Amino acid sequence: MKQIPSWARALIVALCVALAAVVAPWAALAGDEPASPGPRTAPPDTGVTKKQLDKAREAQRYWTPDRIRAAVPVDPTPSAEPGAQTQPRSAPSAEPSAESGSQNQPRSALLAEPGAQAQPRSAPQRKASLLQRTASVAGKASPTRQVPQGIATVGVFLIRATDGSATRDQFCTASAVASPGKNLAATAAHCLGSDRSPRDFAFVPGYRTAATGGQAGEMPYGIFPVQQDKIWTDARYRAPAAHDDVDFAFLRVGPNARGQLLEDAVGRGNTLTTVPTAKLARKNVTLVGYPGGQKTPLQCTNDTTAFQGRFMEIKCAGFRSGVSGGPFLENFDGRRGNLIGVIGGYKTGGLYDHTSYTSQFDQDALRLYQQAVSGAPPAPNPAANTGSGMGSAGTWSNARGMTTGRFHSASVGKKAGDLIVRWSDGELSLYPGNGAYGFRKDIPLAKDKAWQQASLITAGDFTGGAGDDLLVRWANGRLTLYKDVNEKTRLGNKIDLKGPNTTWTHASTMTAGRFGGRTARSNDLVVTWTDGEVSLYSDIDAKGLHGEKQLVKPRNTTWPHARSISAGDLRPGTGNQDLFVRWSDGEVTAYEDIAAHTFKRERRLMPAKSPWRTTLLTTLGAFHDPARRGDLIALWPGGKLTLHPTTTTKSLPTARVLVPQK
Repeated sequence: MKQIPSWARALIVALCVALAAVVAPWAALAGDEPASPGPRTAPPDTGVTKKQLDKAREAQRYWTPDRIRAAVPVDPTPSAEPGAQTQPRSAPSAEPSAESGSQNQPRSALLAEPGAQAQPRSAPQRKASLLQRTASVAGKASPTRQVPQGIATVGVFLIRATDGSATRDQFCTASAVASPGKNLAATAAHCLGSDRSPRDFAFVPGYRTAATGGQAGEMPYGIFPVQQDKIWTDARYRAPAAHDDVDFAFLRVGPNARGQLLEDAVGRGNTLTTVPTAKLARKNVTLVGYPGGQKTPLQCTNDTTAFQGRFMEIKCAGFRSGVSGGPFLENFDGRRGNLIGVIGGYKTGGLYDHTSYTSQFDQDALRLYQQAVSGAPPAPNPAANTGSGMGSAGTWSNARGMTTGRFHSASVGKKAGDLIVRWSDGELSLYPGNGAYGFRKDIPLAKDKAWQQASLITAGDFTGGAGDDLLVRWANGRLTLYKDVNEKTRLGNKIDLKGPNTTWTHASTMTAGRFGGRTARSNDLVVTWTDGEVSLYSDIDAKGLHGEKQLVKPRNTTWPHARSISAGDLRPGTGNQDLFVRWSDGEVTAYEDIAAHTFKRERRLMPAKSPWRTTLLTTLGAFHDPARRGDLIALWPGGKLTLHPTTTTKSLPTARVLVPQK
C-alpha cells in the first residue's frame, strides 16, 4: 500500500480542523434539527389511518409557505372605553426588528397600516397614565431576539375559515406538549374563537424563515391538522362572560403527511408543569411567540411576577400581535422546557408589546391536560347565566360557610356581588360575580388550617372603604374584622375587635346589613344566640361594637331553631333591609324591616317540613341588580348549589342550578 507522506497527513488534518471551525458555529445556530422524513406512509405500528394521512396532505396543499406568511394574527381587539382610538392589526410589509424602538407601543401599533399613528387602547382620560406606565416599564423589559432557525417544539397555529366568509387566514402561536400519545399541543383558548370547526386548525412546529433568504418560510417537521372534536378548553372560558383566568387550551393533532406523530417528528414535547398561586413570581422564564408579518419567532428570558393573584406577568420587548398562545417555559434548553403558561389571560395576553401575561397553570390546566391525554369528551358549552366557574359537587360538599359582598376590584367598580366560601380544609375562596347570575373562577384568599376554626363569617361595609369587609367569629369567641378584602390585599388588613371570650362562643348565626343604624352602610349586625336571644349591634366600625339592642330576650324557645340568617332587600325601594331566616324544620321566613318592626311583619316563604330542612347553607347577594340584594344562594346535600334570583318577602323563585348534584 502506498504510504501518505507526513506532510500530506499534516495538511489533511489542518483542512479538517478548518472545516470543523466553519461547520461548528452553523450547527450550533441550527438548533434542533428536523427528524428524518421517514417513509411516505405510516409504519404499521403507529395506528395512523389513510384518512388521517389524507387530511394531513390536504392541509399541506392548502397551507403553502406563502399562505402561512400572509395569515394575520387572530388576536381580538381589546375592549376599549368609549371614545378610544384604535388601529388596525394588519401585518407590515416587512418584518420589524425585535431590537427596534417598538417596545413603547401598544401591540396593535406594530401592525398598523403605513402612516397610521398608533394610540393606546384606552379612554382619553386615562391615556396619560397608561403612557406613563408604558414609559416606566419599558426599561424593565428584557431584550428579545429573533430565532430564524426556529424552535422545534414551538410553531404557528393556523386557522382557516371554511364558511365562505371573507375572513382572512389567521394564526396564533402554539407548542408541543409531552404526552403518552405524542400528539398534544397547547395554545390560548382565545385563539380558538367560537364559530370555527376543529377541522379549520393546524399546527406547524418549528416554522422558520427560509434559509435561502426568500419571503416564504420552511416547515421542517410538516403540518399537523387538529383532529375533529379534539380540542379541550375550560367551559368557563366559553361562557357568555368568558373567564380570562382559564385562557388555555389543549389540542390533539393528527400525523403529518409523512405519517409521523408530533413528538416522533420534533422530539419530546414541553413538560406541563403546574404553578401554585404563591409561586407565580419565578426566575428565568423563557417566552416564545410568532409575531405577524414574516413570522420569525421571538425569544426572551426574564423573571415573572404575580398579577392579581391569578396571572403571571413577564416583561419582554417586542411581543406584538400573533404571539398569543406562545409558551412560558422554565428550564429551557433551546429546544424544549417545562410549560408553565401560554400568552393569554389578562387582556388576552396584554395590551402592550413589552408586557405579556398567562393565566395561572393550576389544577384546572392539569385537569384539561389529563382529559386530552385520556381522550375524555370535551365539556359542552355552558348555558347562559350558569355558575360555570363554580367547580364540581364534590368540591362543594366541603363548603362550611359562605357570605356575599363586593370584594373583587372589578366587582366594586361594576357594583356586582361576589361570594366568599370557607372550606373544610381551612381554605377561603373568593368567587367574583359576573353581574349576570354567574361567577368567575375562584381566587384563594387563605389556605391555613387555622381557618377551620372560623365558626361564622359575614360581610359588610364596616369601615367605609371602597369594598366590603369580612367579619369572622372564631371557635374561641374571638371577633376579627378584615378590612377591604380584595384579590390584591386579600386578608392583609386585619383588625381584632374582641379577643377570645366565652360569650361569643354562644353566637349561633350572624349577618351584617342595614338595620336602622346612623349610616346608610351595611354596618349593622344581627346575632342569634344559643339560648334564643337575638341582638342587634348598630354602626360597627374598626373601633368595635357600640352597644347592643335586644330584639328577643333569652330563653326563647323559637330562635334556637334558626339555622341561618341573611340580610336582604326583599322589598324593592326600601332603605332598611329585611331578614331572611331558614329554620331547622324546613320553614323559610322573611321579616320586613326589623329595624322598625322587629319580628312583627313575618312572611312565610316555605312551610315547615319543606325540602329546605335539608339545606346546609344559605346567603343573599346582589348578583344581577346591583341595587338589590335579593338573590339567594343555597347549598344542598351532595354538593348541589342553587341560585334563586329576585327573592322577595312574597316568593322564593325557581332555582338556577349553579352546581348540579353529583
